[in-house]
Amino acid sequence: MSGAQEGVGEPQGVGEPQGADERFDAGFKAYCSDLTVRFAGIIAWFLAILTPVLWPTDLYFFHDEPEVLDVFGLWRPLITALAVVTIVGLRWAPVVRRDPAIYTALIVTAGAAVCGVAMGLLGGHGEIFFACGFLIPMATIPLLSPLWLRVCSNLAIALAYSIPYFLIYSDFLHGSRQALSSMVFQLFATVASIIVGHALFSLVRDNYRQRQELGRQAAALAEAREKSEALLLNVLPHTIADKLKDGALTIADAFDDVSVLFVDICGFTGLSAGASAERVVELLNRVFSAFDGLVETAGVEKIKTIGDAYMVASGLPVPRADHASAIAHLALRMLEVSGAFADPSGEPLRVRIGIHCGPVVAGVIGRKKFIYDLWGDTVNTASRMESHGEPGSIHVSERLAAQLGDDFLCEPRGEIAIKGKGSMRTFFLRGLRSGER
Repeated sequence: MSGAQEGVGEPQGVGEPQGADERFDAGFKAYCSDLTVRFAGIIAWFLAILTPVLWPTDLYFFHDEPEVLDVFGLWRPLITALAVVTIVGLRWAPVVRRDPAIYTALIVTAGAAVCGVAMGLLGGHGEIFFACGFLIPMATIPLLSPLWLRVCSNLAIALAYSIPYFLIYSDFLHGSRQALSSMVFQLFATVASIIVGHALFSLVRDNYRQRQELGRQAAALAEAREKSEALLLNVLPHTIADKLKDGALTIADAFDDVSVLFVDICGFTGLSAGASAERVVELLNRVFSAFDGLVETAGVEKIKTIGDAYMVASGLPVPRADHASAIAHLALRMLEVSGAFADPSGEPLRVRIGIHCGPVVAGVIGRKKFIYDLWGDTVNTASRMESHGEPGSIHVSERLAAQLGDDFLCEPRGEIAIKGKGSMRTFFLRGLRSGER
C-alpha cells in the first residue's frame, strides 16, 4: 500500500485546497526517495570501506583454517562489489534515483543471498552467525518504502539468506533444538522487522507532515509580517518604523531646518456639497494618490492629510541640505498635476500651495492609529502661507525664497498681514529660472 493509501481515512485539513493530499503524497515520496538514497549511500560506503579493511583480522584469527579463509575470500569481493554498485547506481543512474527503493531492496536481497551462501560454506562456523541473520532485514532500506514493498523485501531478504544456508549446510537442519530455535528466532525477527519498519515509516510520515505544516505556518507568518511592515512603512518613515519595531517608547526629534508644504483644494467644501459621497472620495483619492507618487519620486515625507489638505515635509527624518529645492520642485509638479483633474462641477481643479522652512519638532504620537507628526512655528507659518495664498499659485515665505536662491523664479508679493504672524514679506514661486515647470 502506498503512502497515499496508508493515509486513507485521515481527516483532511480544514480549508485545504483541492489536491492537497496529492501534493503531500508526491512531496513525501520525493522525501522518502531522498532519505533512501542517503541512507543506502551511508551503508554502501561503510561496507565498501570496512569489508576490505577487516580482511587482516580474518587472516589473523583463521590463519590455520584455509577453508574459512577461502569462503571469506569469495564473500568479501562480492559484498564490496555490491556496495560499489549501490554507490554508483544511486549517484549516477537517473532511473535508480527516480525510484531507489526497489533498487536498494534488490541489492540488499542479493547481499543477503551472498551472506547465506558464505555462512553455508562455513559449515559449523556459520552456526555462530546464523542467529545474527535477523540484523539484515532489520537494517534494510525498504523500511521507508510502501508497505507492500517493505513486507516483500523483508521476506525476500530472510529467504535469500536462509535458503542457501540450509541447502549448502544441510547438517544444520539435523543438528538439534538449536537449529529449530534459530529458525523460530529469525521468523519472529522478520515479523518484528516488518512491524518496526511500518512504525518507522509512519513516524517519518507524521514528521514530514508536521514539517510541512510548520513550513506553511512559517510562510504565513512571514507573509503577515511583510504585510504589517509594508503597512507600517505606509504610515511612518522607514527610520521611525525601525525605532518603533526596536521597542522605542518615545520617538521625538528636533530638526534645525526643514521645509514644510501644505496644499489645499480651493473651495472644495462648497464644490462637493452637491456631489455624492462616492464621487467626492473618489476625486480625493485620485488627487492624493497622484500626490503620493510625486512625493515618493521627490524623496520627501508625506506627513498626513487633513480633509482636502495635504501636508509634506522635506529634510526629515533624515536631514538633507537641499530640502528647500526638493520641496520647491515638488510644489511645481503638484501644481502641474492638479490641473489635469476636474472638480465635482467639471471645472479644472485649482489648488493653493504654501511653503515655509525652519526648525520643527517631529515625533510619533499615540499607541493606536499612531501618526508621525510635526510641531512648531514653522508648521503654523507654512499653513498660513497656504491659507493666505491664491488659487493656482505657490505662496512661499521670505526665508524659503532666500534658500531657493537664483535657481528658482520667486516673484515678490510685498508685505501682507498674516493671521497670528503680523506683517510678513512673501513671494510667489513661479518656476525655475530656465523657464521649465
